[in-house]
Amino acid sequence: MTVSDERPGLADLGRDITPGVNAVSPANRPVPLAPPVGVDDIPRYLHALRRLADADDLAAAHSGCTLAVDVAGRHGSASGLAMAYSQRSSVARRMGRLADAARDAEASEELLAVSGADPAGPAAALVLARRLAVLLDLGHPDDLDLADGLLVEAGLAGDLPDEPEFLLLRYVRGRLHTAAARPGEGLADLYRCGERLAVRRSDHPGVLPWRSAAASVLVGLGAREAAERLVAEEVALTRRHGLASALGRALRIQGQVRPGDAGMAAAEEAIRVLHGTPRRFELATALVDLGALLNAARRRPQARRVLRDGLELAQECGSPALIARARALFAGRNQP
Repeated sequence: MTVSDERPGLADLGRDITPGVNAVSPANRPVPLAPPVGVDDIPRYLHALRRLADADDLAAAHSGCTLAVDVAGRHGSASGLAMAYSQRSSVARRMGRLADAARDAEASEELLAVSGADPAGPAAALVLARRLAVLLDLGHPDDLDLADGLLVEAGLAGDLPDEPEFLLLRYVRGRLHTAAARPGEGLADLYRCGERLAVRRSDHPGVLPWRSAAASVLVGLGAREAAERLVAEEVALTRRHGLASALGRALRIQGQVRPGDAGMAAAEEAIRVLHGTPRRFELATALVDLGALLNAARRRPQARRVLRDGLELAQECGSPALIARARALFAGRNQP
């Protein structure tokens, strides 16, 4: 289906809606893939770009997504544009460009709605999951309310199919339940992810890091031993076979779960590992988490130095929730 010029804001289908100094022309950032030969080739191209992104080659993946947006726009394909914008949103979020990610995610949902796609089908579930992930990283209460509303509106707040296409949505929904103080529902979704991944024999943090997400919930419920076991397993898996960014995330959570010096050591290692990755928001979160641990250990001068760096990076990423938390910790106020 094509989109006519009568729909305000969607007339120029090939427009780049994430402009500014960070907008990069595909010609300036080589993509190590054959470009799509037409709109029918976009799914193949986006699948290849997803593999690049999953390998943390985020700059090339972002440029490739922009090229896919251009091809889909020239052919007037709403569905092609929806999926290209959605994938670019996912890449931008991983890069810590949250404002860009939010704009792309919203455009993707608008385009999918006029494309004729099943509003509760696999493509819609993927588009929604990516938008919810951005809203979680933004973290403002209004963003969490919006995320809840989007789930209900899509009819995906209740039972979900167990097909692979819905796993990411179940994982993100579990994180949303946790952020919205619904730990029981969050754990149910996260453990279900683990079960389905085990059935598919693809249970690895590089696919979905459900263990560390569940550990964060468990430690908040006082089940520290169970949380430590889960996150230790994730750290071990990512050390053996995983990206530095996945290891850094697991270590960051381990820093929150382990008490005393062991937790501090894990949090410090997380920052060393993440410094070598393109995951800027994950690094910002790790810095703020370490600052909280240093505050709790009454090491205020060190805490302030770490929190200053975390606050600066959180501001670059554009996360209101992380900015507020970093400022509160810098002022010496305890934050969860």
